[in-house]
Parts: sequence; C-alpha cells; structure tokens
Amino acid sequence: MFLRHVLLNVKSTIRLSPQTIDRLIRRSLAGHAKNSSSQKISLEDKNSETDGKTVQPIIETKGVRKEREKADFERLSVVERITKKYLPSHLNSIVIFAIVGIGYVIYEQVKNDFEIKYTFRFGSCPNFKFPEDQLLERKELLDTLTSIVTPVPDKLVSSYYIVVGDHGTGKTTLIRQAARKAGGGVIYVDVPSNVEKFGASFARAIRFNFKEHLRLSTWIESKMFGSPPDEGKEASWERVLMSFRKYAHHYRKKHGRVPVLIFDNCDSLAKKDQKMLEALQDSAKTAIDDSQWITVFVASIGETPEQMEGRSSITRASSFIQITDLSEEEAMTYLTEKRHLSKDLAHDLYALYGGRLKSLQKAATKIDHGLSFSNIRTANLNDIRRRLEKIRCRATTQEEVFIFNVLCGLLHKSELTVDELIHMEEDVSIRQKVLEELCHETILTRTVSSGAYIFHGQSAKVCVEEFYKEKKCFRCKSIKDMLF
Repeated sequence: MFLRHVLLNVKSTIRLSPQTIDRLIRRSLAGHAKNSSSQKISLEDKNSETDGKTVQPIIETKGVRKEREKADFERLSVVERITKKYLPSHLNSIVIFAIVGIGYVIYEQVKNDFEIKYTFRFGSCPNFKFPEDQLLERKELLDTLTSIVTPVPDKLVSSYYIVVGDHGTGKTTLIRQAARKAGGGVIYVDVPSNVEKFGASFARAIRFNFKEHLRLSTWIESKMFGSPPDEGKEASWERVLMSFRKYAHHYRKKHGRVPVLIFDNCDSLAKKDQKMLEALQDSAKTAIDDSQWITVFVASIGETPEQMEGRSSITRASSFIQITDLSEEEAMTYLTEKRHLSKDLAHDLYALYGGRLKSLQKAATKIDHGLSFSNIRTANLNDIRRRLEKIRCRATTQEEVFIFNVLCGLLHKSELTVDELIHMEEDVSIRQKVLEELCHETILTRTVSSGAYIFHGQSAKVCVEEFYKEKKCFRCKSIKDMLF
C-alpha cells in the first residue's frame, strides 16, 4: 500500500490528468479559505427550481470538516496513515521512491552475487531420480570420471573431455556420482530437449537471475509502466556464460583450482542447434587455453561426437571416454543385490538385455510391479522386430539384401568394419541410407574407437536370431567370401 501511494504521487507529478487538475484547484481553494478570517465556508448556489423544489445551500463548519477528515483518516491502513502523515508532499514521495529503488537494485545485485559464489563453492548437481541404495558402484569408471572433475590445485589444465556411450549405459548416473563426489567447483547443466530453454537451464545451474544489468531507471520504468525489469534482454545462454567466466576467475583465484562445467545430454544441441554446440566447444577450447575452467560434454555415440570431432577445437579435447555396458558380474550384482531378484531371473534378463543398465532397470521395475519375464521378453523383441520391418517396407530389393547381409554378418562377428561394409555393398548411397536407418531405429550403433558397426544392444541380436535366422530370410550372397 505504501509503494502504491508513492507511485501514484510520482505519476501525478509526471502526467497531469483532468482529475489531478481538479484536485489541485480544490486544494488551492481550501488553502485560500483557511487564511481568511471567516470561521464558516458557505457554498451557495443560485436558487433554481427543479420540479418545484428549491435547492438548499450546504454549509460545513470547521469542526464538521475536522470530524470528516478524522473519520477518513481512521479508515486508512497503518502504512497509509504513516505515509499521509509524514509524506504529504510529492517531493518526499519521489525521494522515498528513489531510495526504495536504489535499495532494491543493490539487494538484487548483492543477492545474485552471493548465490552464484555459493553455488561455485559447494557445486551444483541434482539428486538421482531413483533411490541411492539402488546405485551400482562401477569403481573403475567412477574413479576415471571423478579424476577429471577434480582438477589438481595450482596446476594448469590441458584439455576438455567428451564422455560418450550408447543410450542406457548409465552415463548420466556416473557423471552425477562423480560430480557429487567431487563437490565444490563442479557445475552440472542438464541440456533440455527444447534447446530454446537451454539458457534458463544453464542459469538455474549457477543460480543466475538475469538481473546483472538492472539499473534504477529500469526498475522505475517497470514499476510505473508495467514493463518487466529485464524487458528487451533475451534470457540467452551467452549472458550466463559471461557471468560463469567472471565467477570462474574468482573461484580459481580464491581456491587455487579451476571449476568444472558439465554439459549432459548434448545430443539435443547436435540435432537441433549445431551452432550452439560449436560455440560451446569453442568456449571450452578457449577456457583450456586460458586455464579458466574444464568443460565436460556428455553425449550418446553417434551424431554428437562426430560433429565435435570434425572441428579444429577438438585439438584441445582429450581422447573420448566411453561408458560401456555392465559386465556379466556387475549385471548379476545389480539384479540380485540391488533389485533383489533371483539368480535364475537375473540370468534370463542378462541373456535378453546383456549389460545395458537402463534396460535392466526398467525390466526389474516391471517385475516388481507383477509383470512376468515372458511378457517382458515378448514385448521387447516384438518392438525391435516392428522397427526392422518398418525399414524393410521402405527398402528396395538391393537395400534389403544389404540389410540382411549386415545383420547376418553381426551374428558371426562382434563388429563390422567399414572395409567389410564396402565389400558387402559398393554403392555408397545405398550403404549410407541403410546404415543411417538402422542406427536411427537403434538396431545398430557405431563404436567411437574404431568406427565399426555393432548391434545396439543384446536384445537386437536376440531378435535377429529368433525372428529372421530360423526363417532363413538372409540372402548372404555378399558375405560368403568373407571369413567369419
């Protein structure tokens, strides 16, 4: 209420409305009457007849006026009473309004500075989406990731990192474990699927409020005309990155080591905004050159590492850190000790999914909800078969032959190299189209180390063996001469 009173006073001094003019005239007349020696103020109109009636003059004595003003004053709130009593003039209102504005601007800037420094000091990483007692300790990989997000104090940094792995191998879980273990100086940013919200997600990670350019004039304008304090300034990730650079320098100066910036789920950037990914990669390179901070990109195998690998900024990156599937021992430990399944059921799940952590998690949850393993297996294989049939429906005869040759070859070998694929199909357009479709439908995937193609998961291999090999649908003309 106090701020509203102040704003109304300020507005009335800037823009005189007809009501304001009338109010000023009434005040002038009241002041003139106060200085006169008369104790009564008579307001008499000319006698006129309206429907045969005469209008009587209205007389208000000084005592009556005081009683009326006292009654009006008592109806006000406490804040309005104080404002009316001690801030009667427009000048005082303007001064108080300016003081409040300056205080607000200082408060927002001090608050933003404190929250960002606090985040850098203790790190930022969200909680896990499942109970921590279900976490499987993969010590070797966890130690590797922890070492790269915990730089040695007073040492220059030499590279940024790219962590890759197939969908469901546990990349996010491991990098979050490492970030939480390292603690201070680690900033974790989860890249949203809608890349337009990346700036907001980045800002939340360091608790940045987009009010770093807030001025008193901007705040006054927002209060008087209703525009937001940050109007016209896009909530862009560039502004957050500029602020991050500033506080990264402060953190290194105070703690003697550089902070770590983690970008998880970078596949959205590779697919929807490649220029943004390139800009982030360039900033990662510049940060390494200037020893400002270490950047860690986390992405799936495929489009993202291929785009990043084809740029000059890759020269400052370390070799790819690949997150693989669980070993059989790790999978059995997880299913029996963490999810409390029987050994026989755990063996069946491993035979179907291999060491794909995400698939094992989902299957164990379905079993906890009462679904049988037989139903889970049938649904999974039918889904993969449906995706394969969708590719076959769009394929020509020559493309279909190549599809079957690739699938048959992977039943005999763990991976197919580029030379072997060229031997199967010399037409580059057919080869590229089929491989892209098989990877898009998550039937195949490409290894980072050698560039060879493998099954995306154990369940894809089981599906091919069950639905295609026994029906002798393979036309293995191109692979008869190959040694398997």
